Amino acid sequence: MVRWISPVLGLLATLSAFGLQADFSHSGSLKNQTVGARSPVNGDPYLSNLTRLRLQPRYRQGAWTLEAAYDVELITGSFLDSPEFALLKGAPDPRYWTLQDEFYESGDLVARHQLYRATVQWRSPVGDFRLGRQQVNWSTALIWNPMDILNPVSPLQLEPDERIGVDAILWDQAWGALGRISAVHAPQHDDEDASTAARVKRYIAGADAGLMAGEFKDVTKLGFDGSGSVMETGWRTEWVWSDPDVSDSYWQGVVDLNWSFRNGLTLALEYFYNGRPVMVSAIGPETFVSAQPIYAGRHYAGVLMRQDINPFLQYEVVALRNGDDASWVVYPRSRWIPPLSQEIYLTVGAQWFGGSDSSEYGRLKALMFLEAQWYF
Repeated sequence: MVRWISPVLGLLATLSAFGLQADFSHSGSLKNQTVGARSPVNGDPYLSNLTRLRLQPRYRQGAWTLEAAYDVELITGSFLDSPEFALLKGAPDPRYWTLQDEFYESGDLVARHQLYRATVQWRSPVGDFRLGRQQVNWSTALIWNPMDILNPVSPLQLEPDERIGVDAILWDQAWGALGRISAVHAPQHDDEDASTAARVKRYIAGADAGLMAGEFKDVTKLGFDGSGSVMETGWRTEWVWSDPDVSDSYWQGVVDLNWSFRNGLTLALEYFYNGRPVMVSAIGPETFVSAQPIYAGRHYAGVLMRQDINPFLQYEVVALRNGDDASWVVYPRSRWIPPLSQEIYLTVGAQWFGGSDSSEYGRLKALMFLEAQWYF
């Protein structure tokens, strides 16, 4: 990482010497999350407490911008003795650079730090180039996101905004007034595991439409997405065709209808098709800590309801159902913003599961969580 940041810093210093205006800013947050649950591996109860300090400096010099998000995390609780934590520690890191490490560990505490995001961006005459650990988000759906291949996220993730970064170089250029063209390359130490893709997006006939094509490790993928509204009903759709080198091709796709009401209520209905279901018995404990979602069903239905009751209180409920084995999830959460001079968010939520013990969601255990986050 230092090998490519040092020359950029030297370049910025040179630009500064020519009198180009520099701009430095910073922000951050402090978060505490407590989770109580039972292990789906052995059924034992556990308590997890995570404290995360995030510092986000930003430096801009002419056409160049450096941004970073540096995390220091402290983890305590009986979760440290759970099989899930052992799997999490042993899971291989899918990213190119090693920018994270544990600097202290005991039986009661694990302390670690990482560069959650770190990028250098150049706004050139032929488009914007961004190099480093970043998020490449090409999905528009609300619950399932088959187009988010480089930064996948599970609908059950407790921190849906916390997506594992991808080490990549991204090029992005405007296509007229209503479109964009993007290309990305994410290297790996083994060239066969690298990913290269391109996407075009354009506003056509009252709708945003996009096409994507790429090679993601050993899988060729083609995708299209669209979004718009008809008679006060919003719609979204995205479909991805995948052709692995070692197995048959398959489709994954989402169709979404959504409505926004004057009382602050948003309602969305979503259908997810998974053309590559796996046996529930094949979803082992290691998938609980995997960044890549794996699904046992072929047909899913989801409902999302969100409402801003007032400027300080919001609630959200997500309900999912596997149409093949009839298992289900209900995921409510509520957020309160105290009327203080500081920006503080308090969130409480839970996940409840139903279905037979051999079903995808019925074998999971209920959990509850509490979060407090301060932005500065």
